[in-house]
Amino acid sequence: MDNILEVKNLKVAFKTKNSIKEVVKGINFQVKKGKVTCIVGESGSGKTMTVMSIINVLPKNAFIEDGSIIFNNGNISKLNNSEMKKIRGKKIFSIFQNPINCFNQSITMGNQLYDLISSNMDITKGKFNEKICTIIESLNLKNPKVILNQYPFQLSGGMLQRMMIAAAIFMEPDIIIADEPTTALDVTTQKEILKQFKLIQKKFNTTILIITHDFGVVAEIADYVFVMQKGDLVEKGNVFEIFNNPKHKYTISLIKATFDRKESEVC
Repeated sequence: MDNILEVKNLKVAFKTKNSIKEVVKGINFQVKKGKVTCIVGESGSGKTMTVMSIINVLPKNAFIEDGSIIFNNGNISKLNNSEMKKIRGKKIFSIFQNPINCFNQSITMGNQLYDLISSNMDITKGKFNEKICTIIESLNLKNPKVILNQYPFQLSGGMLQRMMIAAAIFMEPDIIIADEPTTALDVTTQKEILKQFKLIQKKFNTTILIITHDFGVVAEIADYVFVMQKGDLVEKGNVFEIFNNPKHKYTISLIKATFDRKESEVC
């Protein structure tokens, strides 16, 4: 099976006044085309820095110290921001944890989505409206024309997250990267969002890379799993191997913590 993304010996560091702190420590992994892969770990494990390296949006005091990122057989770790803009959105679409921060509160949803999509493809406003309404309806949201005329603050977190998913479906990227896409949502909406990701993957054969701290999310959607701890990749495998025979004590503790919590929530 082809790999759409390969991360080779990636090291990411923060530069402070007096020192350099390495936060990703020479990790290696491959993301298979058309599959759902989860990178899982607690806060501070390095998973978000890994993703920010892939899409070239690291904080100003962070940098790639070593390694390469191969996307569609090309090394994108050496591209500047202008060159990466041609890939972000069109080829790699990112969905972040808190969708409210992704939108300008003073511009209607329709205008914002059109600006985003038309900056990556040549499309008239009429064709855009026709297609985006169909996509929004497919995400189980009624009255798409009304939603497009609303402002972000008028929509719930779950609706805003579906707007990001709608944009991703419209763009048909090679890979969707979602960083903690369900964390800010209630349990019912979380399940609905994960269901939409699975539908996208099956319908369009889209590759999806999800960053999460929650093995419950992994259980719902993953084909392959990478476990990160303190900047190291400590375990990887397909989802059945990881759940049925986890080898690293950190993986075991994460799985146990997730499902102990879920049992207590039920009780």
